[in-house]
Amino acid sequence: MDQAIIFCRTKLDCDNLELYLKSHENQRGELSCVCLHGDRRPNERTSNLQKFKKREVKFLICTDVAARGLDISKLPYVINVTLPDEKQNYVHRIGRVGRAERMGLAISFVSAVKEKVWYHSNCSNRGKNCYNTLLTDHGGCCIWYNEPQYLADIEEHLGVTIDNVGTDLDVPVNEFDGKVSYGQKRKVGGGTYKGHVDILAPAVQELANLEKRAQTSFLSFAHEKPFISTQ
Repeated sequence: MDQAIIFCRTKLDCDNLELYLKSHENQRGELSCVCLHGDRRPNERTSNLQKFKKREVKFLICTDVAARGLDISKLPYVINVTLPDEKQNYVHRIGRVGRAERMGLAISFVSAVKEKVWYHSNCSNRGKNCYNTLLTDHGGCCIWYNEPQYLADIEEHLGVTIDNVGTDLDVPVNEFDGKVSYGQKRKVGGGTYKGHVDILAPAVQELANLEKRAQTSFLSFAHEKPFISTQ
């Protein structure tokens, strides 16, 4: 992967992943990354986003809130470290790739069981040095996070079954394009695919003819005499 946005559930998750990637960084910059979330200073957020857009770093790690409105061209990959608990946010995340007829791939790491995770809604210090593992319903700072159910909700919302791959991340080749180059334009040569304009042209022409006939009939009826169109 030469470039990807990585979505995490919380700001702390973003910080931890940034530290982890940087601790495994090498001189070739294969794991170079920056963070983008609400606890970072405005000038740092601006600088980090520019570094990513200029391809000075490979990965932009962010939360759903921080990623609102991002417009990054030719983005090939999105990685969901954690599925969002709101299905609309999944659509927002994967919408960062595959723009302007370009190929994009979204990869989500999904737990096979529900997990107990931090949720510091009851915390006066927003989770800092917090060890209260009770559920929020009992005054604690944890909730159950059910990713299998979230995935099912997302698939129902989209009306599709999302492809699954193993831990080897062996993604099947897309039959439509042959060999896929993510971030690049779709290949249209040599196949049966026709552009949207070619496909829609006959229907558009038929609708135009129907519209013309409807207007002519209306004018003839309104004036109680035949109406000749000159258009």
